[in-house]
Amino acid sequence: MSAISQFVPRPVLRRLLARYSVTERARKRARSRLRFSTLLEPFRWAENLRWNRRIRETDVKAPVFLLGFGRSGTTHLHYLFWQDPRFGVVSNYQASMQPVALIGKGWLPRLFAGSLPSKRPMDNVAITLDAPQEEEIAMVNSSEHAPLHFMAFPKELPEIYDRYVCQLGNDLAVLDAWKHDYLRVLKKATILSGGRRLALKTPTNTGRVRVLAEMFPDAKFVNIVRNPYRVYRSMRNMYRKILPQQTLQELDGDEVDQWTLDAYSSLMNKYLDEHKILGDDRLIEIRYEDLDERPLEELEKIYGTLELGDFESVRPKFEAYLTALGDFEKNEFDFPAEIVEAVNKNWAFAFDAFGYERVEPGELPR
Repeated sequence: MSAISQFVPRPVLRRLLARYSVTERARKRARSRLRFSTLLEPFRWAENLRWNRRIRETDVKAPVFLLGFGRSGTTHLHYLFWQDPRFGVVSNYQASMQPVALIGKGWLPRLFAGSLPSKRPMDNVAITLDAPQEEEIAMVNSSEHAPLHFMAFPKELPEIYDRYVCQLGNDLAVLDAWKHDYLRVLKKATILSGGRRLALKTPTNTGRVRVLAEMFPDAKFVNIVRNPYRVYRSMRNMYRKILPQQTLQELDGDEVDQWTLDAYSSLMNKYLDEHKILGDDRLIEIRYEDLDERPLEELEKIYGTLELGDFESVRPKFEAYLTALGDFEKNEFDFPAEIVEAVNKNWAFAFDAFGYERVEPGELPR
């Protein structure tokens, strides 16, 4: 698996490598990324010269932000929104190649399509270049102000993550820099989507409700939650599969597990504190289990509550997509005692907040 930040600009990569340590065994990987970023520079400059004015002049229509901690069903919800032609998205293509996504839109997809895996390694979701991706991937490929740089530098957790998520806004200079780079991602997405309103999914936005609501006063929000035991089990599985190919530092799985527990607590409690600023016409909260069992009913409720446009006109598209999914094979996990105990100890607040049943070691969560 190539680095998720494969297209990071050379100046950004050099600053990150100067700021954070790289282990001896990862130096070859770091040099390889530097060589690639050097080859990319002429194309990045060409894109800036050709497109900067258009980007500055592009307005981003009030987005629909799809919130939720990772592994809570956010991708499934995003793919459903993608079926509605009234919405644009940040695509896998743009997210992976953000610095040159406009100048390369005619030829880069053909060049890299063959190197793209057919499925995500952590959950078997199909991958295509035009499919939706979280804008955080575009940020890590274009900006130093991206929390997902922790994947290359896990020893910097939690600071490298918190600065741009739950602590975003504490430092105004950091906030302004993040806003600038984030808006650039959304403006490119708007151009690539033909000016359509964007449906955006990135789990870290769950801790940025106040910032996003101030940036986009007319934006709408959907927050999706899932059984905490399944979220933690799935998140552990994901990091064990993807982090070893990304990191430039020694990786301690136990430390990442504890950070995952801490990150959920801080992120979801931040959401619980901030979501109250949104009115009932701007926010709807759903559960993954309900979306999985009654997808059309839940989607119709979302559209109606947030006034997203006529639902019946797109119902056939949702039905066709859901039929095509067929019997999608979800990951099946066991739930050893240490998993249940860790969730009960660290995420006790979530059972009351989101309406899930607490279980004890030896019992299976629903």
